[in-house]
Amino acid sequence: MNAIASTKVLQRATVREILMGAQDNLTNVLAVVLGVTIGSGRADFVALAGLSAGIAESVSMGGVLYNATRAEQQMAATNGRTAGKADPSDLSPVFSGLVTFGASLVAGMVPLAPFAVLPISSAIVVSMGLSLIGLFALGSITGRVAGGTWLMEGLRLVVVAGIAALAATVVGASLHVA
Repeated sequence: MNAIASTKVLQRATVREILMGAQDNLTNVLAVVLGVTIGSGRADFVALAGLSAGIAESVSMGGVLYNATRAEQQMAATNGRTAGKADPSDLSPVFSGLVTFGASLVAGMVPLAPFAVLPISSAIVVSMGLSLIGLFALGSITGRVAGGTWLMEGLRLVVVAGIAALAATVVGASLHVA
């Protein structure tokens, strides 16, 4: 594979790794934080649940991309691959897993950070705002890189996160604990 094809593979695959890790953990931790905040009203519960979810999800997503990339490579080796075809499976599984882990870990801390410095009622609003802005930006950048419409891709990520956050909010309100 020549240098230009290698750069394109790295670019496309890195977008894949970052998008999968960041979108997933930003959405999940936001949902956990909202559900626990509404369900308990306690910042210590929010910190415990959000941090636990964020770290576990980061390790899980890194492992998923490691295993998926490894499986893609094994399938390509078994079935044969078109010579010179750029493919994300050309990445090292370790690189794929580490990029996803890092993106996931950083993104998962976004919804949690406000709870470390603000009162719980303010932290909820700031957490939602930062998370939705982050998701919109992530979708918009992905849309531009991938050739899609930046506005639609940004909104798509916000809608998915909004549905997850609403579901977690309903659970938190329904199972309210004191």
